[in-house]
Amino acid sequence: MKSLILKSLIIILLTGAVSCSKDALRNYDKEQELNATESVNDPFLLSSIIKQTALFYQGFGYDNSKLPCAVQYMERNFQGGDNYYSGFKQPSDDLYAALNILKLIDGSISLAQTRGSKTHEGIFTVFRALLFSYITDYYGDIYYTEALKGREGILYPKYDHQADIYNGLLAELDKANSLIAEGTEPLSSTYDLMFAGQKIQWQKFANSLKLRLLMRASDKMPDAAAKMAAIIANPAQTPIFTATDDNAAIPFIGTTQDNSWKGGTLNWSENEEFDKRRPCKTLVDKLTALNDPRLQVWVAPVEKPWTSNTEQDGVSFSTTDPNGFQYTSTWEYINRSNPDIEAQSSNILDSNKVYVGFVAGMPGDWKNGNGHYNTEAGGVVGNFKVSKFSQLFRQNSNPLLKAMIMNSDEVEFILAEAAAKGLITGDADTYYRNGITFSMQRWGISSDDIAAYLAQQSIALPEDKAGKLAKIADQKWLALFLVSAETYLDIRRTGLPDIFQNGYLSTYQFPLRYRYPGAELGQNKDAYDAGVATLVPAVDNEFSKMWLLQ
Repeated sequence: MKSLILKSLIIILLTGAVSCSKDALRNYDKEQELNATESVNDPFLLSSIIKQTALFYQGFGYDNSKLPCAVQYMERNFQGGDNYYSGFKQPSDDLYAALNILKLIDGSISLAQTRGSKTHEGIFTVFRALLFSYITDYYGDIYYTEALKGREGILYPKYDHQADIYNGLLAELDKANSLIAEGTEPLSSTYDLMFAGQKIQWQKFANSLKLRLLMRASDKMPDAAAKMAAIIANPAQTPIFTATDDNAAIPFIGTTQDNSWKGGTLNWSENEEFDKRRPCKTLVDKLTALNDPRLQVWVAPVEKPWTSNTEQDGVSFSTTDPNGFQYTSTWEYINRSNPDIEAQSSNILDSNKVYVGFVAGMPGDWKNGNGHYNTEAGGVVGNFKVSKFSQLFRQNSNPLLKAMIMNSDEVEFILAEAAAKGLITGDADTYYRNGITFSMQRWGISSDDIAAYLAQQSIALPEDKAGKLAKIADQKWLALFLVSAETYLDIRRTGLPDIFQNGYLSTYQFPLRYRYPGAELGQNKDAYDAGVATLVPAVDNEFSKMWLLQ
């Protein structure tokens, strides 16, 4: 019976994700919130919330290409508007997708309170803070205190100021940490898909998330540094992620479409969708320049790399990557006496290289990327002169593939930046190297390779503050690979790494926010107008600055 209830709950949530009819979003809350939680136990609710939230976040890391393209992990190899930020021009309904999960979360919190389930209430509250932070970070002012109160008759919730939302979220995370610590009911190791019933891990997640928000608002909140220092100073009461496996992430099972990695064969039975996503030259060049062992984990060798050596022309070679996936490549000489090759000379940006990315901002002539001239043989999405992502990302499941929300390496880089800026005491270099180590360990890099990487002079932090921050940002950008929702917010906040003029992007402006959903203008206009009024300039577009950026 419980299984049937849970299945009905999930169907309700999925079918109610987006609604455009007048008042539907608000009126639906009255019945949905009650139906969603009635007679369902905390463990069932916990597993559903974990799964839905993790998949929501992971969707922005790989399969939805808008953010990974914006941060130059990826370039689209077909209909490449995401390569130059076109997706930000349209109103975004991600708000409603997040609110749809929050309906379940708020109902679950109410039920946990009724049952006296403090630990579960605290965990649900962590997810509440996480999703509301996503909403305000991407839109600006938005409803918070009056959100999801349709059962109380609030059909047109006001927009709260972002500064007030941030203060509220920080307070919620403090409450969550306390509730989890005080709770006495056991956590199910089966239904806790993220931490297998380890309560301390949920406290670590709550406090690590608080560090993320404090760093994001550190230029706007005068007490941000003091609050960060207080967390670090008291690990017994406010523990944080400090180890390689301290990660808010869930694995993919790989037996159905719903529980499989999006790029795998169960979701994309044909190769075309996989081939449309290629690594960006920015990413490949950085990994190559740093002799980074993650390159071969993430990126496949070029099928037909260019060579300037006539003796290599037509010579094939095989490559086996660290995960055992095999590739065959064949060198092709840049024969300028061939008119087809000569016509593409200006597009040949990378020769004598086995790993090559699409240039940032790759426009509609993507078929000719890196001088690929045999477009007919390449087909709709083919290009033999630019790498694909590795076959790891074509699997339905793999120990290295997870739906990620927050990893321990991100926390170390937050602390490294805070130490470099003088916001906290501690050694920036230690945090920085821990961040690199944790990231590489997550991707299966051996201890010897990690040690060799860290020993390079190019990895060492310089003495000056600006140099430190640039190096920390570079490595954090690499560590956040496939957690693009956070990478985007970091680059927007710091301007680092400085990727804004790369490739063909010199004439494009980096977007600063999502536009409000069109339904807000039609259904909740007074609140929408008030929210837009606080932007600078007061225009609902992708370039206006919210409070965090003003």
